Amino acid sequence: MATFDARHEDKARMEITIRHYRPDDRDGVNRVALAAFAQYARDYDDWAGFSAGIKRMADLALDADLLVAESGGALVGAVVHVGPGKPRGAMYPNGWSVIRMLVVDPAWRGRGVGRRLVAACLQCALDARAPVVGLHTSPIMASALRLYLAIGFERDMELPPNRGVEYARYVLPGSEVRTAIAALNV
Repeated sequence: MATFDARHEDKARMEITIRHYRPDDRDGVNRVALAAFAQYARDYDDWAGFSAGIKRMADLALDADLLVAESGGALVGAVVHVGPGKPRGAMYPNGWSVIRMLVVDPAWRGRGVGRRLVAACLQCALDARAPVVGLHTSPIMASALRLYLAIGFERDMELPPNRGVEYARYVLPGSEVRTAIAALNV
């Protein structure tokens, strides 16, 4: 994966590397995932059940590409790319790429970590020649939703609520992936 230099006054501290997950990342990935979703604890009817899955994000590396963002030896974010043909939820056709669980450590938000992770995930989809990239998210995840919409994802399907939280599926045609990556790397 590429190394990205964030635009920030403390450039040495802000160097962010996006790379593939390693088994020794397990605790860090799960910690960041739980910290990233903690702000939504009051939104879910069954936070305990929901968060039990969130804090096992590293398990997704068994069947998908788990990408991590690292800075100064610390994990600051992660995202999952489920490539065509890999196990996925029934809401996604088998040939699509899927973005799952974009998480950024709350202390690192607003510094481009999420943008870099999404760009890396989309590069995986481009490399896999996926005809469509799909994801699901909720209006409560406003920052992520704004990012996805800004780079061309469109809402195409209402999904059943998850523990009381509204969700929808969003799609980006494979023909638009390069444009989305370019927009993220501005």
